[in-house]
Amino acid sequence: MRVYHDRKLDHFSEHPRHTAALIIPGNEESLTFRGSARIYSLRSIPLLQSGYRMLVDSGDLNSAFLDFKPDIIEIGSPYLLPALTVSAIGASRIPTVGFYHSDFPDCYVGPYAGKIFPSRIAEKLQEIARNHVGRCYSRMTAGFAASRCMLEKLHSAGVRRLFHTPLGVDTDRFSPSAFSSRFRREVGASNSCKLVLYLARLHWEKGLDLLMESYPLFRDPGRIKLVIGGRGPHESLVNDFIEKYPEVHRLPFLRGRTAVAEAMASADVFLALGRYETFGLAGLEAVASGTIPVFPDAEASGEMAASLGLIPPFEPGNPENLADSVSRAIGLSGKETTGYLRKYAIARHSWPDVFTRMETFYEMIKEAFEENDIERLVPADRWWE
Repeated sequence: MRVYHDRKLDHFSEHPRHTAALIIPGNEESLTFRGSARIYSLRSIPLLQSGYRMLVDSGDLNSAFLDFKPDIIEIGSPYLLPALTVSAIGASRIPTVGFYHSDFPDCYVGPYAGKIFPSRIAEKLQEIARNHVGRCYSRMTAGFAASRCMLEKLHSAGVRRLFHTPLGVDTDRFSPSAFSSRFRREVGASNSCKLVLYLARLHWEKGLDLLMESYPLFRDPGRIKLVIGGRGPHESLVNDFIEKYPEVHRLPFLRGRTAVAEAMASADVFLALGRYETFGLAGLEAVASGTIPVFPDAEASGEMAASLGLIPPFEPGNPENLADSVSRAIGLSGKETTGYLRKYAIARHSWPDVFTRMETFYEMIKEAFEENDIERLVPADRWWE
């Protein structure tokens, strides 16, 4: 989400037809500017040791709204923020849009509850979470989702005023031109070696456990170089894994998007293993870099794999199937495939096109709201299928 918001602020700063503001949770209140765009940091509380923070005070939100005077509000969190926003708006008439960035019923509630409670209770908790999504997003003027499968989930939860809003990629930064022979030498990948890159939060939801199960099945130290980057709660598991397989290279923390782009463009295969993606931005960045992504057949990842049409997505939870997909990807890597991937990213996912599309939707939603006719935003059928 951070990449999305950064690019969005840049877009509105460079295109003064509209102005934008971003409200983020922080340690204390502050206001900064990025061109014409504003960034409000509001007091918040930390979420345990996760590194995330949560807004809990509608009064601070109200102060930001009074200062900026928005014509439309996009809400990016399905937890407390929708209710806080309603409270902060009060009697003001401002349309709201809910962007479904986090599929928390299936990504968090279901898996975690299944590990703690009997299946009957876990299923009930997941049902409660889905009902919350339906109530929350139905009360907003409209809902955004970056993939068709997320639109389907919102529709199944009872949300009807829906817009398909795929994300984009910085095709100048994420490009085959970011390839670096130096990077490959530093990670120990020879010219004849295929570099397979895993770069994600070190957590089971990003497929780390499956990668460690699968690696012995495609391991070939003389021909394949696995490189693991990222931080997360399972750092110790990665350390144990590399102790067992010392040929695997552990990347230090990559500071900045340019370093990430260099790593992606220098790889032959990118492992986008997350099962619960609502879009799959990292996989798209690999595509723009000309690097073949390996996706699971799940959620938005499977949707993007089908759209690319290069290799079938692997079966989630199946290490043998993942190993086979890695082998297929290695066999496809080359200049012709790089060119195909690059054209795909430029044609379908440039950030300017993404935000121009969103601006059109904002205007439609605002007009319908002002005319007290938001039901005209309901599509005639399930157009995303």
